[in-house]
Amino acid sequence: MRIALLAALSALALPAMAAVPSTPAAKVEAHSVVHPGEGVTVRLPATAKHLGSERFTLYEVADAEVHVFVEEDAEKKIARVYWVQFESYLPEKPELSYNYADGNRPIELGGVRTWLRSNPVPTTGPMRAGSDREHVFNILSRAGYAIPPAVMNVRLVQILDDPTGTGKGRRELMVIYSEDLALSGKTLAELTTDGKPNAQWPAIEQGLIDRATKAVRIERR
Repeated sequence: MRIALLAALSALALPAMAAVPSTPAAKVEAHSVVHPGEGVTVRLPATAKHLGSERFTLYEVADAEVHVFVEEDAEKKIARVYWVQFESYLPEKPELSYNYADGNRPIELGGVRTWLRSNPVPTTGPMRAGSDREHVFNILSRAGYAIPPAVMNVRLVQILDDPTGTGKGRRELMVIYSEDLALSGKTLAELTTDGKPNAQWPAIEQGLIDRATKAVRIERR
């Protein structure tokens, strides 16, 4: 009885976490993702095909939604993936914030400070349950696409409540541009050492970044 009473009192002491809506706040219009509440539009190439969107609670701390697009090669295989994600910490987690100033390169994209990171990565191996990556891979799988065993990514992040460009805040827009690594003519073993990009990576990296920043346009009102 005492244990049950303590459990009931503990439950009363904790604020109830508001449910995250299942409907994404952003809308897909042709080849663009438009978020009216944030005043942000992400424009992608006309050749990018929308596969699906999902909104979910990420790790019980954030409201997240993903919008997934692909471009195919002549054999209907994935050539490029565009992963657009809006994410914000829940009001019940006021102590949490993002910090992209550490470990990311600042660039200007659409006149806004944007935080960039690029690398070649495997797509196989264990995946954290409930992760944003899991949601994206599920969308790709349901659409009938086989994910390449290795890709090269450019991750672009803008903090939506960071007017001075510090890289810190509680609301973010993340766009990940991925290409099948096989298109580079290199293997993951050639470009990485102990799981990290090696001296051969910079020769490929800048071209990848140029293609990503040309393909993705972010407009803020």
